[in-house]
Amino acid sequence: MTSHQNSVAGRNCVTIFPMNTCILRRGLLCAAALLALAQPPRAAASLDDLRRSVVKIYVTIQRHDYLQPWQAAQPEHGSGSGFIVEKRRILTNAHVISDATFIEAQRDGDTRRFPAHVAFVAHDCDLAILTVDDPAFYEDSRPIRFASDLPNLNDEVIALGFPMGGTRLSLTRGVVSRIDYSGYSHSEVDSHLVVQIDAAINPGNSGGPVLLDGRVVGVAFQGVSGAQNIGYAIPFPVIHHMLRDVADGRYHGYPELGVRTFDTRNPALRRALRLAPDSGGVAVDWLDPYGAAYGHLHNGDVLLRAEGQSIASDGTIVLDGNTVEFGELVERKQWGEAIRVDVARSGVVTNVEIPLRNPPDPFCYRIQYDEPPEYHIVGGLVFMPLSRNLLGAIGGDAENRAAHSLYYLSIFAKPEGLYRGRTQFVVLANRLPHPVNTYDESFRYQVVTETNGRRIGALADLVAALREPTNGFHVIRFEGTENPLVLDAVQARLADEQIRRRYEVPGMTRLRSVSRSEN
Repeated sequence: MTSHQNSVAGRNCVTIFPMNTCILRRGLLCAAALLALAQPPRAAASLDDLRRSVVKIYVTIQRHDYLQPWQAAQPEHGSGSGFIVEKRRILTNAHVISDATFIEAQRDGDTRRFPAHVAFVAHDCDLAILTVDDPAFYEDSRPIRFASDLPNLNDEVIALGFPMGGTRLSLTRGVVSRIDYSGYSHSEVDSHLVVQIDAAINPGNSGGPVLLDGRVVGVAFQGVSGAQNIGYAIPFPVIHHMLRDVADGRYHGYPELGVRTFDTRNPALRRALRLAPDSGGVAVDWLDPYGAAYGHLHNGDVLLRAEGQSIASDGTIVLDGNTVEFGELVERKQWGEAIRVDVARSGVVTNVEIPLRNPPDPFCYRIQYDEPPEYHIVGGLVFMPLSRNLLGAIGGDAENRAAHSLYYLSIFAKPEGLYRGRTQFVVLANRLPHPVNTYDESFRYQVVTETNGRRIGALADLVAALREPTNGFHVIRFEGTENPLVLDAVQARLADEQIRRRYEVPGMTRLRSVSRSEN
């Protein structure tokens, strides 16, 4: 999404955290349910059809330990909800099935559990599609239909699902209290449109349908602990975007415009920007080098209209009767399409077409799921790329000044230009104690800049550089530190075998690709 003031299009840091299925994490609940009521829904005759398509999802999850990245944590078990849609697919939340090693689906009133697998997953909008191969699973089921519009404020909706791990279907009710943007806790980065419901949150309803007049207007997905009667659902436009995206058999993700803007309500600022007194618009403050607008817009440009919609001086537009940020127009586009904007540049208004084809962004720092972390170990020193997962793992050591610099990099690497020449920040993430690395703890959490005379822009660069010691030594230099870390190359190699046995390390290297940074 494109936001204004201190946010970047589609990459806002958020503070709401997900809860995978029935597990509480970080004091927040990320499965949405509404207050249970005894009375049936208004359209009682259709309830039987609806309940035949609501599914309980059982998962076994195994996550990785980012301080010991060669091993996984103990398996956990949980559950969530989902519902059958067209093409014999099950729609649910991505956070319900992320890092799952085994998934089963069970329909209401059926004692059987059927193995399921992930067909598509969209971590940036917390949605996933599952399939069950056994046709017996779908007997007498009917796909739940989607609404074509957002609900209105004060519309009464119902949610179906399996909160608190229950085996019987729960029907709950709430009123739409707000339609707005909010952070999607699953990635801890993305923000999209949400429907807020004045109802409580309970674990286990994540992925269940929120319905208005028997049609889906949202997927229950998250809430905030400590806040009474607030629940969130992923609304139809976001669901529709994901379903359209996967129509070609692949999920591409949301396009990212990549602009940071500021309001133009100040009269002096408007005169400086040479804006007409009656015009709106927001001024471009910064362009993300990995955003689609990079090279098409410039700092100081004023965005007046997007797709023919006037942009107010606070960055909002009126769309479908709702006042939303103008970034919603980008949200409605698919990756590879284009958006037209009217831009005031040095007092001259021009139309600019921006292809929404932004490249993959290695510095976005979404939480990573469904794949093991990269690492390399030499002499008991564990090197890893900087990631949000790693930051979460070292959170207990946040008093370490080096750890503070990693948090800084995760936010300001692009605005400050610190990313240049890199595709990853390589971090000394851990030390497995051994005599060969006795005095190296002080380098922990620092970013590697050079190894054996070679600049390091990715973990693969480090692995390659360590194959060529300098006069029999590995000389590793770090950002902001004059003194290098020095290892005797022969002693480090001999120590590696001892370290492997002592710490039960199956492999000293894991790389997802052999790509290196651009030099």
